[in-house]
Amino acid sequence: MLNPRRAVPAVAVALVVALTGLGEVAAGASTPSMKSLANDLMTSSYAKKAGFTKVAEKVSTTAKTGVKSCPDGAQEAFENTANQTGVIAEVLVCTTKKAAAALLASVKAQGGTSSSPPKALGSSAVELSSSGPVYSIYWQQGAVFAFVGLQTQIPASSSTTTTTAPAPPITAAEQKVLSGAAVNQFKRVG
Repeated sequence: MLNPRRAVPAVAVALVVALTGLGEVAAGASTPSMKSLANDLMTSSYAKKAGFTKVAEKVSTTAKTGVKSCPDGAQEAFENTANQTGVIAEVLVCTTKKAAAALLASVKAQGGTSSSPPKALGSSAVELSSSGPVYSIYWQQGAVFAFVGLQTQIPASSSTTTTTAPAPPITAAEQKVLSGAAVNQFKRVG
């Protein structure tokens, strides 16, 4: 699990991990190589260009995501310490397109829709904001479920305080970063 102080929309990650009962792994389902999964993530060169120069979490892959119908996954996170923002990218490879669609439907059912996601991600994409300054875009590409999240107002020190204030609306500049990261990752998913 990711460090919640870092560039990690913990709410988004927890949501994906909590959706474990969406089906069983199909017999004979092919498993992608972990190296190919890592290549499906947003590029580090894009993250640096967008101002996220610090790696908050190196690329990690797993064959045990906690989601039965989407067992394989990869994630990474970057931080912009000057702007106290972070970005996370994650992909889950599901056993079927239907399983990926069910996972996306579960995310949509959580509500909190904010801005419109980039049209390049397809009609199934959804953008959500959650409690705290976390904004995420989720989409499906065949049997792949993917998301990119942007967290703002990351504390500068490791000691954090919890606030219950509602998330401020995403700014135009933050929206541009979030949308750009999502499109960058979308183009990489094969």
